[in-house]
Amino acid sequence: MFLFMSKLFAAIIYPVGLFCVLSLVTFIFLLFKKYKRATLFLVLSILPIWLFSTPAISHYVVRSLESKFDPPAVFPNVPAIVVLGGSTLAATPPRRYVETNECGDRIFHALRLAKAHYAPLIICTGGRISFLNNSPGSEAADMACLLREFGNNDSTNIIIEDKAQNTHDHGPKVMQIFKKRGLKKEIILVTSAMHMYRSVKVFEKAGFVVHPAPTDYWTDKISEVKFFSFMPNANDLEASTAALHEYYGMLAYWFMGWI
Repeated sequence: MFLFMSKLFAAIIYPVGLFCVLSLVTFIFLLFKKYKRATLFLVLSILPIWLFSTPAISHYVVRSLESKFDPPAVFPNVPAIVVLGGSTLAATPPRRYVETNECGDRIFHALRLAKAHYAPLIICTGGRISFLNNSPGSEAADMACLLREFGNNDSTNIIIEDKAQNTHDHGPKVMQIFKKRGLKKEIILVTSAMHMYRSVKVFEKAGFVVHPAPTDYWTDKISEVKFFSFMPNANDLEASTAALHEYYGMLAYWFMGWI
């Protein structure tokens, strides 16, 4: 129930969700002929969706998260590379094969690190949330499928953890694997740069020494503000929404004592 309510509440306070809620309030005030209040809520409904869909605001919000960890040139040798789920599309019709989504760089980066021999194991972690996606299998299994197909055919060094349903779950679930195998509690963590800060805190809370390996960057370090930087577009709205998801998640995890 907590997972369901957290997803529902978050959807309401994203820019599109706010637009829908505030537009509904505007309509109610119009029904009661409260035109001044209706005008106010109309402006409030448009303002967030416009601001967060502009490249200038989107870049600032996203970059504030992606700048927390710079990708290092080299890594220490550790027992395992841990790659977090959320980067695949299941092999459901019309797809005949597992495909990557916009976070697919996680898989390629995990392969890059494995080929550099930084760790003998790759742990893929991520289940499915049935009320969001009822595809068969798990995100972890899908990632493992692509890892084997495109770079690592030795199934013995890929471990699938398919129970985690959110970022908080990854740390404790992976820790169970480490304890079972008697491994040193040190990992290279692969996830999207925007998602890295919360993920690092979760794994540190679980007892790991974490070496962040961020990838899947949405922004560059340098961004010039131009006329079109304030023209709204769907791509920047998506990026801003993803960043807000992280900030909401960080706040919720801090409140719950998970980070």
